[in-house]
Amino acid sequence: MYKLRVLIISNRKELSVKFKKIVEALEQEPVIASNLSDALSVMQNDEVEFIIISDTIKEKLSEFIKKIRILTYNFRPIIIAVSKSSDMDDRIASFEAGADDFIGEEISKQEFQARLKASFRRYIEGQINPVTRIANKSITIKAIKKSLLNSDSLSQISYLLIKIRGINTYIKTHGEIAGEKVIQTLGAIINTTLSKEDYLGHISEDEFIIITNSIKAEKTASFLAFAFDNILSKFYSADEFENNFTMQSGDDTNEEKESLMHLSVASFEADEATGNFREVLNSLNELIKLCDKSKNSTYIIDRVRLKGSVDAKKKNNKILIYEPDEALACLLKNVCQLNNIEAELVFSSEEFEINYKTFKPSVVLVDWGNKDKSIGLEIAKKVSKDNIKLIFSSSYLNKKEILKSGADLYIPKPYEIDDVILYIKKFIERE
Repeated sequence: MYKLRVLIISNRKELSVKFKKIVEALEQEPVIASNLSDALSVMQNDEVEFIIISDTIKEKLSEFIKKIRILTYNFRPIIIAVSKSSDMDDRIASFEAGADDFIGEEISKQEFQARLKASFRRYIEGQINPVTRIANKSITIKAIKKSLLNSDSLSQISYLLIKIRGINTYIKTHGEIAGEKVIQTLGAIINTTLSKEDYLGHISEDEFIIITNSIKAEKTASFLAFAFDNILSKFYSADEFENNFTMQSGDDTNEEKESLMHLSVASFEADEATGNFREVLNSLNELIKLCDKSKNSTYIIDRVRLKGSVDAKKKNNKILIYEPDEALACLLKNVCQLNNIEAELVFSSEEFEINYKTFKPSVVLVDWGNKDKSIGLEIAKKVSKDNIKLIFSSSYLNKKEILKSGADLYIPKPYEIDDVILYIKKFIERE
């Protein structure tokens, strides 16, 4: 649960205590300062959302508000002025100096609490995602910052990044409203795993951050992956779910196979060396990349950190091409070589069998054949089990059958060779 941080500035101790109790009763987090120097110290360490300023301070209230507004220009807190003065000029001066509200000191405790509660509610409502009703990115970043300030308990805090893979493709094929339903459903599932001390918020429209206890982080991640896979069928037609992919267009256009949506969850535990919220987000984003190759919902937990350097893995830039048309095959090979892609040609299933084992490509480009005589299925069985990217070109237009066989990309003939090269480069980069 995220608590708003409320800075109370007053030179009268009894008034500060009174305001503090009211803020605590509203389940928010108060901090007290008696002068500008103390207030500045608080604001330097934390971006407070609310500031309550009493005219018991030594300076003129409106002048003090001006100084606070200048000092907080980069995060713009809500300023509530409290004064024993009922003079209209004092009220107007406070508003012109930058106050968002002016409350007379003589009002009852109940009214003061009600007005504060209304201000808190308006602020929170302006900081939530309209689709999920969950806190937006700005609040999430503040929550991470606040958790890092509490260095004594860092070893007990874990940050979980939850990302829906394939949501953009789903929105393209099923529409914005269907996509919003997926995000709403995931938000509701996540909420069931949280306790009162946990925090949940967006870091983008379709990504969530959880801040929770390290002990329950793995259990939470495991449950979310399991739960998402179990509700996935509700968002697809029976045919799409059975095939395990969706199609966005007809047989006469290129299409890279996109698996159904799945969930990736990364959990990171900060320590004293974690400097700021950017390090937390960078660590989570690097971790979650390790889930990229999985086509099912999965999670990764960061536990051990090793220091040192390793040699970067050299990319496999080899492509094996089965193309019965020798002229086209030679053209493909030459263009590949011009693009620093090592290409090998084969013209029969027997040649393919031998070269596939010895050449060890990262991408295979195959002519599907015709309706009566196709070696496509035979090759697909060999390649798909090795996690090699498979491109099928075809003049026999049946995109669904080809993608269902295990192809990662369907390209109808005739095609532009430059388009094919772009896909090959993309697959090699992903290797």
